[in-house]
This record gives sequence, C-alpha cells and structure tokens, in this order.
Amino acid sequence: MKFSTKLLLLILCLFQAQILLAEKTANHKVFLDQKLEVFGLGGTPWEEGSYESERGRAWMDAMHHAYEQILSLTIMDGKEVKHVLHTNKALKERLGMILMSAPKTFYQKDVSGLVRCKLEIPISGKLSLRSAFYLAALRPQPMQPTGFLASWSSNISVDETQEPSPYKRIVIDARKFDFIPALFPRFFDEQGNLLFQEAMIPQAERFSRPVVLFATNMITARANLEEKEVFTLSSTMHELHKSDIIVKNADLNEFKQFCNDIIRTPLKQREIMIVYNPDRIIKKGAMKKTEIKEESDKNKK
Repeated sequence: MKFSTKLLLLILCLFQAQILLAEKTANHKVFLDQKLEVFGLGGTPWEEGSYESERGRAWMDAMHHAYEQILSLTIMDGKEVKHVLHTNKALKERLGMILMSAPKTFYQKDVSGLVRCKLEIPISGKLSLRSAFYLAALRPQPMQPTGFLASWSSNISVDETQEPSPYKRIVIDARKFDFIPALFPRFFDEQGNLLFQEAMIPQAERFSRPVVLFATNMITARANLEEKEVFTLSSTMHELHKSDIIVKNADLNEFKQFCNDIIRTPLKQREIMIVYNPDRIIKKGAMKKTEIKEESDKNKK
C-alpha cells in the first residue's frame, strides 16, 4: 500500500474518532445544561442570495442537526430515542412540534457570506423532550407497544404516617461507575424492585421542572443548600445497566420517603442530583482477560 493511501486512511480514522468523541461530549452536555443547543448554516459564499432565504436554510440545517442528536439521546437503560421512535406515531408528532417551536437565534452574514442559526431545545418544561415522551406514552396508537417508559407506579410500600423528609436534595455519587445519564433514569432497591422514576409524578405537575439533575462535581451538586438540607445516598450500579441506580438497604427507607414526597407534592423543592464522570471510558463488548489459575498441590495429586 502506498504511503499516501496509508496517510489518507489514518486521517479518515482520526476524523471519525473525533466525530464520535464530539457526539459523546455533546450528549453529556445536554443533560448537564438541561437543553440541546445546535447550530445550522446557510448561505452560499460563491453566490448572491437573499438574507431571508438563507435564514430559512440555516434554520432547516439546525433542525436536522438537532433531530440527529435527539435520536442518540438515552431515554432509560438500554433504550435510545431511535429505538422507540417507530413504536409510537404520537412521539414523532410531538418531536416535530418541539423542533418547530424551539427558540432560535439568527446571526448576520459573516465575511464569508454564511448565515448561522442557533437552536435551543429544552429537556424539561411544558414543551420539551421529556413532555414529548410523557404525552406520547399517554396516547398510544392502536396495535402498538406502549411501555417505553417504566411502570407508572411502584409496588414499594411507604409509611404514610412518617414525617416528610427533612432534605431538599439527595446526592448520588456515581463518579466511580460508568454511569450514562438518561432522560428517565430508574432507581431500584437491591432486590430489583423499582423505587422511582420521573414517570411516576402525577398529571401536569410532571412538566413543571426536572426532578433528576446531573453534575460532574460535588460542589455543584451541593450548591445553594445548607449541609442539613442535603442527603448523600449510599448507592451502587449493575455492570450491565449503565443508567440505573441501585439504592443500598442502609438508606432505602430515607430514599423511599423522599420519593414519596416528590410524588405527593411535586411542586415542592425536592430533587435528586446524580454526580458522574463523563470522561470515564466505557468499553462496550469488551470481555475480561482469562486468568490462568495455578494448580494447588491437592489438584496435582
């Protein structure tokens, strides 16, 4: 193989790796910022075109980029948007409505003649990605599966006579795990019972604000609250389920009561903050190296 061909292949591989890294970083940024921000380009530097027509082209380009990124967002463990989009026509309609109504900002032509459009799509709120999934799940189409969200209710019993939780925020430190943020992360006990997911919040209050937030450091996770208002949860994760949190038995009752308060009074300040490390390398499909066991004297006989 010629040197020029090898060099071209190397450049292509590096370019593809940069694209994958950029997509991974962008997806993490969506959950940290609670919004998806993309840019679209319009204009033809080699021709003279009207500013209005090029604005429309830039807006369309931005919507294409936004739609592509939305498809790769994680809904919950093992499911991305692209995996469930074909199961519910209502979801496609809602996503189209959100893209069309998303706030947009246009910029004047630069020296090269290009027009830029910035599109911002909120993760939470009345007209957001989360609301699209809520409403699509409530409006299933005939002969189509409906369960792309977790159960609407949990079988976990809670002591209703117990006093409300004194905490305003529960912090979960997942930095030592390969945690992947999701639109609807799930929380289980050590026996595998579902404890909480945002889909359990009743009716219209679920659109008011995000309940599960994400951060990359403990300073941000504990910001704006006093020490006595924050509870750090004992938790772990399963190796194969990267978006699910397992609550340890030591703090199970505290977490159950906290989530029960969220469901009963969704407008009151109650939030779950997951701290994770976006720089951890997740090796998908990699098997552990087989270890050669030394024979003992008993086995040799």
